Amino acid sequence: MSSEPLDGLIAADRSDVHESSYIGQLFDVLESGYRKVFIVWLSRSLSAAKTSRLAAAISVLLVATWPYVVDLLLLVVAPSQTLRGGQELMWTGSVTLTALLMLAFAWSAWSYAKRLVVPLGQLLGDSPQRDELLVWLRRRMSFGWQLLSSLCGVAIACALVVFTSLQPTSSMESTVALYVHAGWSGFLGGNALYWLITFADLPLRIRHFSGLRFSWIDPARTPAMVHLCRCYALVSAAMGVGLIGTELTGIILAAQNPGMALSLFIISFPVVGAGIALYVGVQPYVTLARIVRHHLDDILLPLLEPDTHAHDSWVRLNKSEEQLKAYSYYSSLPALPIKTANILQYVAGILASLIVFFFQQSLS
Repeated sequence: MSSEPLDGLIAADRSDVHESSYIGQLFDVLESGYRKVFIVWLSRSLSAAKTSRLAAAISVLLVATWPYVVDLLLLVVAPSQTLRGGQELMWTGSVTLTALLMLAFAWSAWSYAKRLVVPLGQLLGDSPQRDELLVWLRRRMSFGWQLLSSLCGVAIACALVVFTSLQPTSSMESTVALYVHAGWSGFLGGNALYWLITFADLPLRIRHFSGLRFSWIDPARTPAMVHLCRCYALVSAAMGVGLIGTELTGIILAAQNPGMALSLFIISFPVVGAGIALYVGVQPYVTLARIVRHHLDDILLPLLEPDTHAHDSWVRLNKSEEQLKAYSYYSSLPALPIKTANILQYVAGILASLIVFFFQQSLS
């Protein structure tokens, strides 16, 4: 055998895969997201497209806290529907902080995604299915699906207010101000979760694409794979913080408003949140690893040609030192540019937080 597999890989890596037209289309889709993605558009709605960090922070702060303007108006037109007591102020303060973090994350994450466009375009540049990704992204930006996800978030947040106010020991009342705060946080939360799941689904969309272009010397270190893993690390961290915040909120609400209905409703939150955190934070890594491993299997396939007779294997063994080195090298390459231990630590952290949450609930 000759060194054709290696020669082909080196030639492919040196070929021009920078297809500006496709990368330009990816950029156009990303830019349209500033107008079409609810939470991104809202975070930037009170500032210019190119603005300073201070102006961006002010824009996010105003959008997150506008329900307090409704509180001031209610003091004049309907005093009985305003916030009452320290418990309601504390609760609305926590949901406002959550809304603020979601808006800030949406702004920064969409801007960070620009770094992914060129590497992803290079990875998909020669794939016959590459336009399917553009169609999928545009479909995910549709007004109807985003509105449905946001309205589901509003329904869940308002249901939490209802369950809390119905508890015999609760000092919270179902006022218009409380529903506005909860509904706004739920609206943002539903859309944020919609896009977190969308981003987590990206590896699943490209998993079966053919003609992907990887670095010949180390496919796992292909720029697109490295950038995707970095993005998912940030997403995993955000999901972990969100899950812990959800669990703490559940513990506080359950302690202040004991009752079976509210307790069951609150307990379900961390369970569902943990499932989503594992899907968003682990599934993409597993899928990316399978994509790289499939590519490595394709590289090794020419070196695994079967022989008709055992004698032929000995003859080839004596004449194929270069192929043996290639097989040893590629079969030992990792499938991801990160350590598997990091993913296991994330999973262990999610499960540990659930165990602590349920243990605390059992004691209370």
